[in-house]
Amino acid sequence: MRVSLVSVLIVMVLGGCSEGGLAIGPYYIGFAGSSVSPFNGEFAYSHLEDIVALGPRVSGSEAHGKMQGKIRSVLTESGLEIREHKFEASTPLGLKPMTNIIGIVKGTKDGVIVIGNHYDTKYFPDFPFVGANDGGSTTAWMMEMARVLGPTREGYSIWLCWFDGEEAFEEWSAVDGLYGSRELVKELKETGEIDSIKVMINVDMIGDCDLGIQREQGAPPWLTNIIWYKAKELDVGKHFLPHTISIEDDHIPFRKAGIPAINLIDFRYGSGPGAHDRNWHTANDTLERVCADSLQVVGDVVYHVLDDVEAAVESGEGR
Repeated sequence: MRVSLVSVLIVMVLGGCSEGGLAIGPYYIGFAGSSVSPFNGEFAYSHLEDIVALGPRVSGSEAHGKMQGKIRSVLTESGLEIREHKFEASTPLGLKPMTNIIGIVKGTKDGVIVIGNHYDTKYFPDFPFVGANDGGSTTAWMMEMARVLGPTREGYSIWLCWFDGEEAFEEWSAVDGLYGSRELVKELKETGEIDSIKVMINVDMIGDCDLGIQREQGAPPWLTNIIWYKAKELDVGKHFLPHTISIEDDHIPFRKAGIPAINLIDFRYGSGPGAHDRNWHTANDTLERVCADSLQVVGDVVYHVLDDVEAAVESGEGR
């Protein structure tokens, strides 16, 4: 992903207690309140432990293939229809086989809300990058979301899209990165299915123990406001921050296709000055820096906001 910070607020907590959790060193342990949805952050974290144990999951690698198998297994257990989109991507390291995996929650209305994330990890030749937060947290989060949503629902269908090849193999550019989401949008245009996509919500890096999701510059204000209001309503508004970030991620191909799209991302990985640079795309992106409570917060908000998003689209507000 490529990021431009528009306005960043850095808060450093040195020990002691803070509202919503206990700060130990640079990390927050626990949040106030209990689960307000069927989503279970501990279940998601258990998936994450299995994912990280696979090691680096670079597109086309053996571990990446095992990751695909785990996603398929969870979708089958949850009763969701599985759709796979296979393609070959031309990368700076040669042709790479890639597969987007989609779990379909069948709705009673025409229309689709896409929830996306990427399940690959960035390629680093000099160290084993396990991507507990960047790639792992949302992969695990969506596995639990598949269980929670189940095979059918009232309203629009939900497509849970695990995108392949989000990460650049060398340097981020218009052709190196977002391989899976770009290819899927291209296919949906060719089949005419793009017209059925009403909204796209992308999630990335939402496992940080010091969770703080920035507003995304370029997202439709109505969509941002609905999500931020829901977070406040659920008493987790402190984790949905007022400042903005401009970021290129798997939502961008959908936005370019005219679909209202937003990226939910905590691109301030860790707590305190310099923490992000020490953690993001480094060997420090490990399990101990990801918390089940953070997965729970985002799970609760997204689970409860789906009906509100659908209502906004139906009323004409979400355009």
